[in-house]
Amino acid sequence: MKRQLIPNRQLFVIALSLVLLASSATWILTQVEAASGAANGSIMDKVDDFTEVLKEAGFSLTPGEFTYWDMVKATCQGEAPQAGNNPWPNVYLSLQLPPHPGVTPPLPIDRYWQLDKDEAIVLVGRTPPGVAFFHYQVFAIMVPGIDHRMMLPVGDAINMRTINTIGPEANNRPIVYIITGNRETERRVRAAARKAGYPASIINVEAISPVIAPLGTGAEGSWFVLVNRLAVTQDPPAVEAYAKNPPYEAYRLTPNQPIGDDPEPVPVLRVQGTGQTEMPLYPSLKLLRQAILDSYAGLPLKELDTAISHDTPLPDMHEAVGEKPYVGLQRGIDVFGASRDNVTLTSYPWFMLRDGEDEFVIVYGANHETTGKATYTSFTLYADKDRWLGLKDSTITSNNYDADGQPGDSARRFLCPDDPSQCPADVKYLYAWKVARNCNGEDFCMELKAEFVDMNGQAYECNLYDWYNFEEGQPLIGPFDPDDAEMNITWRTYVEPATNVGPDDNELLYDRAIYFGPYFSEP
Repeated sequence: MKRQLIPNRQLFVIALSLVLLASSATWILTQVEAASGAANGSIMDKVDDFTEVLKEAGFSLTPGEFTYWDMVKATCQGEAPQAGNNPWPNVYLSLQLPPHPGVTPPLPIDRYWQLDKDEAIVLVGRTPPGVAFFHYQVFAIMVPGIDHRMMLPVGDAINMRTINTIGPEANNRPIVYIITGNRETERRVRAAARKAGYPASIINVEAISPVIAPLGTGAEGSWFVLVNRLAVTQDPPAVEAYAKNPPYEAYRLTPNQPIGDDPEPVPVLRVQGTGQTEMPLYPSLKLLRQAILDSYAGLPLKELDTAISHDTPLPDMHEAVGEKPYVGLQRGIDVFGASRDNVTLTSYPWFMLRDGEDEFVIVYGANHETTGKATYTSFTLYADKDRWLGLKDSTITSNNYDADGQPGDSARRFLCPDDPSQCPADVKYLYAWKVARNCNGEDFCMELKAEFVDMNGQAYECNLYDWYNFEEGQPLIGPFDPDDAEMNITWRTYVEPATNVGPDDNELLYDRAIYFGPYFSEP
């Protein structure tokens, strides 16, 4: 059969078309990257213009700061009641603003602020570099009519998958971030940002509906905190530079003439869950559990329960449950800072890991990142029931569950230590780690470290304070003692890629922990 050849002229046209298409794609990509770089480099250069436009639009500006907050250090020094996170090099930034004139904060913490009904807060800066996860979230700390802390997220967080910025990725990119409870205020601040030269594509708004958290100053208004959380560091020098010199300017905007009542509506929340669950892994997870028990047969043990994080009661006797923020608001229950970006699970009851005692915990479960249910997941050792102190190097993230080996290696050592071919095929989705006072060089083991070092490398003493006893001036109880500290394991599962929000916990296999040692058998 004679082949049909393409004439040379047609070949030339096709080749030219491909060259032009490739050139066009390259030009477009170059322009996007150039625009991103220009906006990134000039984002702070336009701040003075932006503030002048805001003043022309009728706003008075109160400067604030967006800085690193070491909550473990603050808790150890009696400046906060409870940490609930980890010390440096874990990074949390938060907003500091002076209180409104004549207003005395109900809590002596300079990270809490109020917002009047027609005010706004604006941040101009760049998103974090060198991390796999970040988000920004406003929490209502105190809400009128409820006489205890609430730690209530006002809506969905703005995370690395949902943030508005320029360029092919979300890290180290320019943003304008507006917080307000008034739609007309939002419109005016947006217009000022555009007039100052900021593109609409980098403007983000976190709206606070007064239905969720009433606005105002003094007793009639809620108290808030804004937190920028970073996780899974990929470029430590860049993250350290970001934490030590956060690239932001922050202002509270107060209209010189009152703006009419135009409240932001209750936010529409992102839908959690896809219907796809991790339950097909359940048989293999049960095999892993039994293999762990067999490995330590003869040792006293306690299988710990896993539940949505809660602590009842806290030192001031109020209840906290870290789930479903709006349900917590309706019930008047502290929701423990539970962002909808995350499912937070905790082991119960609390245990001890004492020096000189043969006791340890095996933490195991499904790696929710490799199953596709999370951007990242982690487990953390927390100490002290009242203060939830994260210790140095006390978190293992899912990208490190198997170190540099094959996915599932930490579980294979229990399921098939002598013959990997005998493991179930889905072992690659499982993990198992030991948490101990001393690891003695054992692989897949996290060692308890009661060391506290700040971001400048300076060691500090961790003390325990009767923080809620304001009348007596928060008296010192004594230094933190890991031998006398009850502990738990807390898991966090952040942002399902398919939904851009935290997974539905009913679609997860709950992580588990088994304590081995004498603690629960002691009189």
